[in-house]
Amino acid sequence: MEDAEIRIQLILTDAALAGVLEAIVNKSVLLLASEPEAQYETPKARHANLGGMLELARRLNDQRLVRALETHKDVLSRKLEEL
Repeated sequence: MEDAEIRIQLILTDAALAGVLEAIVNKSVLLLASEPEAQYETPKARHANLGGMLELARRLNDQRLVRALETHKDVLSRKLEEL
């Protein structure tokens, strides 16, 4: 049996994209606020999670989502550098 390649094309409306990004940012803020004793580990773990989200966005070929996730990941990178 040969491997079949499945292609999925997902098109996010501007409103849906805004909702996804808001949820991602809110989750990051919530995690950082809820675990103040893990000031380095929490943003580092979230940074890694965003790497997975970026890979998915790239595979879905949604450049708007890629750019937004890269921006959020950069913010977390700067936070990690400050710590």
